[in-house]
Amino acid sequence: MCVLQQSLPWPFRDVLLYSELDNRPAHRILYCYADLLRRRAPEAAAAWFTALVYLNPNDNVGARFLAPDGPGDRLL
Repeated sequence: MCVLQQSLPWPFRDVLLYSELDNRPAHRILYCYADLLRRRAPEAAAAWFTALVYLNPNDNVGARFLAPDGPGDRLL
């Protein structure tokens, strides 16, 4: 996470498309971090899942299902 944070300009307000092969490890790291955080602090993890959907509108990792107001929110 620290290396990824240092790699991006602050504040990062652009998209980081999953279709770009070099971006895929970043999406996987962010998703894993949010998933681990979800087990301890679901409210804090919700912001990370929302950010993942914002970073990649196509949402190839499935973060929209765990983001608040996403399709998976109705299943809980």
